[in-house]
Amino acid sequence: MTSVLITGASGFVGENLAHRFRREGCELALTHCSTAPRAAADRHFRVDLSRPGDFTRALGDFRADAVVHTAALINPDFCERNPEQAWAVNAGGAGEVSRWAESRGARMIYFSTDLVYDGEGGPYAEDDRPGPLNVYGKTKLQGEEEVRGNCSDWVVVRLALSYGPVRGHRGEWTAGMRKALAAGKNLTLYTDQIRTPAYVGDTVEAVCRFARSRCRGVFNLGGSESLSRYAFGLKFARVFGLPAERFLPIRMADLPTEAPRPRDCSLDTGKILKEIGLKTCDAEQGLRRQQDEEKAMASG
Repeated sequence: MTSVLITGASGFVGENLAHRFRREGCELALTHCSTAPRAAADRHFRVDLSRPGDFTRALGDFRADAVVHTAALINPDFCERNPEQAWAVNAGGAGEVSRWAESRGARMIYFSTDLVYDGEGGPYAEDDRPGPLNVYGKTKLQGEEEVRGNCSDWVVVRLALSYGPVRGHRGEWTAGMRKALAAGKNLTLYTDQIRTPAYVGDTVEAVCRFARSRCRGVFNLGGSESLSRYAFGLKFARVFGLPAERFLPIRMADLPTEAPRPRDCSLDTGKILKEIGLKTCDAEQGLRRQQDEEKAMASG
């Protein structure tokens, strides 16, 4: 592997991936839509996946050995309000990128989501039947089908709720929690929505291993611990020395969202351990790694 293309490189996961691949000395190309990534790269392409053909036109005769497709509309409530745009970007975009990857003989690594599951049977293994409850999950599941149908060399990563250090313009949900607490606000967190939060360092490591390996198929990628958003928030507060009393426990029925959320879409990560030897960390381990990385970033 010498040349890597990362789509959606201004997103939280995309920036972390770009940082790692750049550090490894790969020839690196990045795509973005509205906001250019901060990460350094050999090539940058501006692409609007909601416009069919725009990706292919923008890249021209560029070639890559591996394509890591993180670009998507990821806010479930936005997707619920804007289904046509969500289908165009998340499903149609995945189709165009996967056809492009196949035409270049590139390995395709596609980011899906734990929200392809209905939340009634967690923790889920890869061969459990998907049943997404919202537009976002449905569009990402269709994106999986596009990749499987178009590519001969592919990996689908069903990624859990993610956290870790912010390297670019876009943060993740713990950054939002910290900002709200700093402003003196209280935060409500669900006690009955169960996930397996994934530390972004594990996600980056998994993608690097997938890019170098020849294994194919669908892989669940989450942390080693299933817990509610509220339980995660308490661990977050303890590690970072934040006021845990500002986290207010509620149930999903107390604060409904526009897009329905699964009750328990936690992931079984046994396959990823078996296939690429990656044991993901639990929440406290991941949060302490985040703390250490942020200190290192602050010190330059």
